[in-house]
Amino acid sequence: MSSSVDATLFDPFDADFVQNPYPAYETLRDHDPVHRSALGFWVLTRHQHIVAALNDPRHSNAPAPYAVVNRRNIDRYVAADVANTIIPFLDPPEHTPPRRLIASEFQAHLKGREGMIEGIADDLLAGLRGAGEIEFLRDFATPFAVAAICRFMGYPERDPDLLKGWTDSFFYLFTAMPSVEILQGVNRALSEFREYTRQIVEQRRRAPEDDLISRLLQARRDGYALSERQLIDNCMLIFADGVENVESGLATVVATLLQHPDQLDLMMRRPELIGNAVEEFIRHQPPAQFIGRIALEQIEIGGKTIRPKDVVILVLASASRDPRVFPDPDRFDIARKDLRHLSFGRGRHSCIGGGLATKELEIALRAIFDGSRRISLRDREITWTARMGHRWPESLNLTVEHAGTPSGAD
Repeated sequence: MSSSVDATLFDPFDADFVQNPYPAYETLRDHDPVHRSALGFWVLTRHQHIVAALNDPRHSNAPAPYAVVNRRNIDRYVAADVANTIIPFLDPPEHTPPRRLIASEFQAHLKGREGMIEGIADDLLAGLRGAGEIEFLRDFATPFAVAAICRFMGYPERDPDLLKGWTDSFFYLFTAMPSVEILQGVNRALSEFREYTRQIVEQRRRAPEDDLISRLLQARRDGYALSERQLIDNCMLIFADGVENVESGLATVVATLLQHPDQLDLMMRRPELIGNAVEEFIRHQPPAQFIGRIALEQIEIGGKTIRPKDVVILVLASASRDPRVFPDPDRFDIARKDLRHLSFGRGRHSCIGGGLATKELEIALRAIFDGSRRISLRDREITWTARMGHRWPESLNLTVEHAGTPSGAD
């Protein structure tokens, strides 16, 4: 193993990397799996190192010392105040009680709600009946994701554009703020999102309904309950995660199936494989590519010394394509047997909403590819959003022909 790999190879801001990071991941896995980037942080790309790091309490989830959302900025920026309340940025023991309570209530509320999601998909597809060309994110994926998480959590569906704008701003908590103007906009958006959520919480306090917000308001676990700020900020987190990663995941899985017609044909012939197809997609093209950690003390990994306060990037997307774990990992194979990917993380900080996201993708795919329409890509290449840590398509232009509809007819 050599450490002579170009230190600029892992550059999430590089245009070529944004369009296709997987060749860089492969080079790093093979030649420098514990890589010191020119940007100053460590990059882990092998499955074994990432699994170990996910379970190692010496790797902290707290924001980096120089990050805008670091704890020292709580009184300066709303973004920092929110970041240091939501569970992704907390370490035990502060992290443990709210994480356990939220995860327990989330999973209990998820049971038996497939019909709610199916109705959303069917209604949206019915509205596209006469459309020959669509932009899939705008016309289906985004409204589907927003409506589904609104109903699940208890947010009203009357303000989809407002809610979508706030979720876009929320995800800047997990990436570098590119400008002062962006930071100011994020602070405004989070303040508005907080107040909007607070009003819903107050309504549910007076009159509980069958939704997640009502459950979390009433939840107690071992004598522990969420404070109002914890409840509001973590509801914002769950909502934003339920929009951004679901809409982008749905657009990407549809594109991936259309780019692999043999796999789409197999799924159409064997609809029992749809669940497996979703898991294989999440392994192969996850919307969340990597996550950050901070070393709390000196750590030895793969013969390299990581010092206290060093930033460590865990490339989950690379771990899920590690040939030491997944045979022929770059192949998209919906019949793949072993799908123990790391795309939702693992351990105490694994994604609480992974089960809901997976179920939404399954239901949407069943509705979209039910045999009543023919779908094709209008663009040969997909353009990806330059957002550190995520792989989100900017758009997905499709042609939709309904079976039995003559060409040119509505």
